[in-house]
Amino acid sequence: MLSQCLLHHFSRVNMSGLKVWSRFSAKSRDGTVLKLRIEDMPEDRIEDVTKLLMTHYAPEESLHKGSGVPKNPEAMAELLKLYKESWNEKPHQITICVSDDETDTNSELLGASLMVLETKEEAFKEITYDDANTEEIKKFLEIMKCLSAKYNVFEKYDLDEFYDGRGVVVLPKCRGLGIAQEFFRVRRLMCKEHNIPMTGAWMTSFGTQKAAIRDNWETVCEMNTEDFEKEVGVKFEKVPPTCIFMIARGE
Repeated sequence: MLSQCLLHHFSRVNMSGLKVWSRFSAKSRDGTVLKLRIEDMPEDRIEDVTKLLMTHYAPEESLHKGSGVPKNPEAMAELLKLYKESWNEKPHQITICVSDDETDTNSELLGASLMVLETKEEAFKEITYDDANTEEIKKFLEIMKCLSAKYNVFEKYDLDEFYDGRGVVVLPKCRGLGIAQEFFRVRRLMCKEHNIPMTGAWMTSFGTQKAAIRDNWETVCEMNTEDFEKEVGVKFEKVPPTCIFMIARGE
């Protein structure tokens, strides 16, 4: 079992020219101190990120599970196609967490955080699911469409650009280290450095809600989960009593 993050932080550019956003240490319950870092994803690690998403994020995330996507291999294949199409259509910011111990030759991916740069013009384009092949993906996109209509940051804050959070995933064996919280901190740093005024996301799990709260993200919209279940006709498993939309400003 692993315990909370101990200390951190600074950022610099590594030898490959990619940004290292954070270095921090975390202590496991057996007393081992682990050195970790969060950095921009190298292009040659996109398949590692994809594998992490399909192995741990898609099967566990509440909206995917509620839609039944993980239970249907065809739906999972279609989800993978949607991921890849999305990465090609819009600018994504993907950061990864890896070991920062020079003696650790294992470059295993411990976690990943995904954001997409949304613009006011693109944000108002309606989510469609007519072309979806599986019923599970149709339901998933229907849920996403309903959720996205609940809170519009562009209207609320008169924004032109916004970093929309598209998921945080951490290997099960590494949960409890504070990696998710550090990913949220890095998202704020990226906003500041890239001159993007704000980032935000719907937090639909206990883990992401706790991590964002610990990093002082602001709750700007809260929705009763049972009411949302009735609206979309789905029963979610092991979810918080409310879904919350949280933001962090690039200040």
